[in-house]
Amino acid sequence: MAKGSTMAAAVLALLGIAPWAVYVGGLAKMTDVLTGFHWDRALEQIEIMLEWYIVSAQFVNLIIIAVVGFAGGLHRAHSLLNMFLAVNATLLILRATERVQQITSVADGQPLFADTTIKALVALDGNPLPYLRAIAAGQIASATWNFFLAIAVGYGGTDTLPMQSDAPPKGATMA
Repeated sequence: MAKGSTMAAAVLALLGIAPWAVYVGGLAKMTDVLTGFHWDRALEQIEIMLEWYIVSAQFVNLIIIAVVGFAGGLHRAHSLLNMFLAVNATLLILRATERVQQITSVADGQPLFADTTIKALVALDGNPLPYLRAIAAGQIASATWNFFLAIAVGYGGTDTLPMQSDAPPKGATMA
């Protein structure tokens, strides 16, 4: 049976879907605009492939933590899951930093010179700020959530388990 701290980590993983949903909503809108609403052209957009990897990895990690947590197996997988959380949080922070710079440049009316994605978004949509802000908010919230979730997973995974001994049960007689 799973302990309370393991269950808490699993519930926190499920609650982590909320910031993930904000991120995926903004990213889906940006992908729609860049592909001209033709999803068969989505693979041509190499600028956003890393974004889709990050959003997919975040979702998979949240689901795995929830399943393992509810099954009471965090004591076996907490190190792996925390490393995956750390890698994804690093990628989220990296992309969020870039996204905030893009938002600032678009708001100032001067998109960054080398940023072809933002130039294309401005040309296609006129005002990409709402979904760029949604992406940045989702990335920042997901990275922050990963920090707290890593603490919960670490605590739930290292919580003491009842020890089973090879010694005979008390009251048993030895022959």
